[in-house]
Amino acid sequence: MENSDLSDTKKNLFDKAFIDKNKNKDMLTTVYDKSGEMFRDSLFGQLFKKTVTSDFVKKGRDKLLDTVGAPEHYKQYAKYLTGGTVGNKEITELPENIKKDVIKAHFQVPTDEIPFTGYPDKEKTIAEGKFKGKPNLNYDPSSTRLQLYDQDDETAYTLGNVQFKPNKEGGYTLTDTYDVDSPEEMGFRQPYKPFRTIHPDLLEGGRPASILYDLSKFLGTTGDMKYNVKFDKGDFKWDLLKLTDIILAFQ
Repeated sequence: MENSDLSDTKKNLFDKAFIDKNKNKDMLTTVYDKSGEMFRDSLFGQLFKKTVTSDFVKKGRDKLLDTVGAPEHYKQYAKYLTGGTVGNKEITELPENIKKDVIKAHFQVPTDEIPFTGYPDKEKTIAEGKFKGKPNLNYDPSSTRLQLYDQDDETAYTLGNVQFKPNKEGGYTLTDTYDVDSPEEMGFRQPYKPFRTIHPDLLEGGRPASILYDLSKFLGTTGDMKYNVKFDKGDFKWDLLKLTDIILAFQ
């Protein structure tokens, strides 16, 4: 009888520990996590990751993406899912259209029409949503967070939010990390369910983007990418001239 009681006690303790650890997960999510971990730790899983994320395969991947003319946000997402950049090097250049969008956003101020642009943390009041006009609790006049969601899709979905800081050369340096934020980091309370729900950081891509993300996380092939792009003084002179022309056209 005592052995039976001891066995029941151990079982209850195990169940409690398991439930506490996985209280925000359902059974299928737990199976996904555990089986993915087993695959990634297996010899075949390690060989698979090493092959997919090798520079040889990455170079072929990049050539294929360029050949088919994939939009920049598709191209970068594909790279993220398959190990990141060749040599895991920083990204130091941007397509010209995206570079122009960054400069345009730099000169813009959030309004009703374009609430997701410029430097939102430099604004004393909130520009959109149910708290529009309310004091901005994140107000910071020295903020360097530049928002790009009101630019073209290639720019918005590739970069989103970046740091855009003045540099010693008189221009600016854009820095960012291309990754997928976890629902917890984004403030979502509901647990994410792989292969069954849309990831909150991949809403624009919908279910296909979420499924690809879940698969690559399971396989262990995702790779964050770092941006470190310099903008010269000349880039801004061009855009100032363009802005001047627009202003004169409306006078």
